[in-house]
Order: sequence, then structure tokens, then C-alpha cells
Amino acid sequence: MFDVITIGSATVDVFAYTESSEVIKFVESKTEHDFIAYPGGEKIVIDKLDFKIGGGGTNTAVSFSRLGLNTAYLGKLGNDENGKKVLDLLNDENIKFIGSTFGQTGYSVVLDSFAHDRTILTYKGANNELSQSDVVLSSLHTKWLYASSMMGNSFETLKTIISFVKKTGAKIAFNPSSYLAKKGINELKEILDNVDVLVLNKEEAQYLLNDSSEDWIYLVKKLSELGFEYSIITDGPEGAICSFEGIIRKITTSPNLKVVESTGAGDAFASGFVAGLFYGLFVDDALKLGMIQAESVIVVPGAKDNLSHKKEAFDNLKNFKGEIEVVEGDIGKSSFIAPIGQEFVLKNDVKIRGIEHLVNVLKNISDDIYDFHTSRENHFYSWIKDVFGETDLAEKIKNSNSKHEMAEKLHKFLITKNSNVLDLR
Repeated sequence: MFDVITIGSATVDVFAYTESSEVIKFVESKTEHDFIAYPGGEKIVIDKLDFKIGGGGTNTAVSFSRLGLNTAYLGKLGNDENGKKVLDLLNDENIKFIGSTFGQTGYSVVLDSFAHDRTILTYKGANNELSQSDVVLSSLHTKWLYASSMMGNSFETLKTIISFVKKTGAKIAFNPSSYLAKKGINELKEILDNVDVLVLNKEEAQYLLNDSSEDWIYLVKKLSELGFEYSIITDGPEGAICSFEGIIRKITTSPNLKVVESTGAGDAFASGFVAGLFYGLFVDDALKLGMIQAESVIVVPGAKDNLSHKKEAFDNLKNFKGEIEVVEGDIGKSSFIAPIGQEFVLKNDVKIRGIEHLVNVLKNISDDIYDFHTSRENHFYSWIKDVFGETDLAEKIKNSNSKHEMAEKLHKFLITKNSNVLDLR
């Protein structure tokens, strides 16, 4: 059983740095776009050239593995020298490759601007050719499946994989690229209906919703209406917003952060957030862990080299300099948050902030930790009775036969108490 399987692209990326680029802003009535431009008809000197392994599938796999999760990568590599480089990286990062090899490995040219933004020219190659015959569905035993963008034949295979894995009880996270988001909700419905965590940047959200609004709070509310447990929109230096259980939170980046190169920041953020959920972190702390991973990659070139390992990331979690605020919704009413100092602390030192947080933890908690808190006496019963004064609820969960049954009872309670809480059963 894997903790997480990532599915997505693998590429060899060449980063080309030059001071000869310009950024041109194109303004329309409702939107504006930046373009990186180079002088026509000239030979441009490249100041620096770096070769890295990239692609959403391998970027997130490395992030998950460094954060301590038993990780596998599912994708298609070429049977060429670049494919061997990808396999060597996966092996070095303790990631099991469960895909196949044929053809030519994906390749990208990353053009960096003086403003430290980038445009990527990408050749998909074998990434688009993952077929159903390449995948043994019965071997996909995992607690989480993280899916990034897949095109061509691989897109059809992705739909089959997500449908199968969801039926096993695994959680699904999805981070489509702009060219997949452009397909729209109807074309992606077969995937979206199975997704628990959706992560997009603002442009991708606009494409998916077919809505040019620049108001990301409005956009994330529209996404949440589609029924995802977590809907997240990232927007570069503006940070990210997350809709969960009727509450919209915003997280900012750390102040005075020096951005060197932004490739892979979205992958790092999304994988850090999902890892946080895996470890049972409250949504605020999961967002912080995502931002910590994102900030670790944007201060150096490349999407992987500087990704944080588990100890470093969790140490940084305690001293995170960004800010989180609730921008819409009443967190006090919907979440049943415990007063400071009365949080529930699990055997593994994870701190549970409230009842909705406990529901999320119970979905991912290990059996040994659950048994520790319920085998002799039910610690959850005592906490809910003593801290929240919910005696009837405490009695209902006291004799739960499983963590899933307890989570169901708690979630039903939240639904009856607050119409903003979605019935995700």
C-alpha cells in the first residue's frame, strides 16, 4: 500500500537564462497578460544553461517522498537516455516507478525573463502515450492519488485510473494545467466528479469555469459549488485561497522573499498541502506546509532540487512568516474550534483544532493511533463532552465500531448544525 501515487508528466528541462528578454503587457477590457519577448532576427546570447528533471508527476512525487510519504510515480517515459535520467532520479529519491517506457521522453525549454517569470516550450513525447495496457489497475493500492495534467491517450487512461482508484476508498487530488482546464467542466466531468482536492492557479480557474473574472474569491466560490472538499486557487506572489466547509481562507507568502525562478511552485504547493492533509494537519497548517514547499523551490532554479524534507518542513511550520486570514465565512460557528490550550493532541503530536478537523483526521489516521485513543477509554468522547459541552454527540461517538463510523457521526452533526457544511457522504 502506497501513501500516495502521483500520475503526470516527466520531462528533462533545460533552463535558458538571458538578459535580452523584455516583458510586454497586453491589456484587454477585462483581462491583462504578460508576454516575454525577444528581438526578432537576432542571435541571442544565453548567459546560463541548466538541465533539470521536471514534469508535474515527478515534481510532486519528489515532494511527497521528501515529506516522508511512501510514494510511487505512474507515467510513461521514453526508452532513451533522458528516460534513464528520470529513472535514476526516482531511484535516488526513493520513489517506485510503476509506469512503462517507450518512445521519446518529454522535453521542455524554460525561457526565463529578467522579471524572473518564465515561459515554457514543452514537447510531451511519451507523456501523451500512457495507455490502459500500460497500467495494472489491481496494483494501484494507495491512500491518495495525486493527478496532474495528462493529454492525448494519457488523458483517457487518467479517467479510467481515477475512477478505479476512487472506488477503492482512496482520496483524489487534481491539479490540471491550463491546456487541460481549457477543456471546461463538461469535458472534465468524469474526473472532477471523483476529486476531493482541486488545485488551480487563477488563469486555470478562469479557463475551467469559462469566466474571465479577476476576483479569485468569486472564482473559488464557484469551484466549491461543484462539490470539492477543498477548492484552492493560487496566484503567485499574492499567495493562495482555499474554500473548505463554507470557509474561505487566504494565505500569503513570507515577506521579503527573493524569487529566483518560479517553475514548479504550483506543484510544490499542491503536494505540500495534500501531504499536510495526509498527516492530519488542520487546513490552516496544511496551507502553510504547501506554501513552505512552494517557497523552497522559487528561491533557486529548478522545480525539485531545494524541496524541503519532512523535518525541515515541519520545523519551518512553527516559524512560518506568512499570514492566514478568513476572508469569508464564520469560522467560529462552522468549525467548533477549541479554545487555545484545549486542543486535542494525538499520540503522534498532531494537534486537532476542532470537530471538523477531527473528521478530516479520522479519514487519514492510522489504526494504531486510533486504537490508542479508543481501546481503553474513548479520549475523543471526553474531549467533545468537556471542551464543547456536546454531551449527546459525545455519547453517540463513544461506542463507534470504527474511525469511519465515528467520522460519519461527527460529520452528520456538523451538517445539522451548519448549512455551510457540505454533505460529502
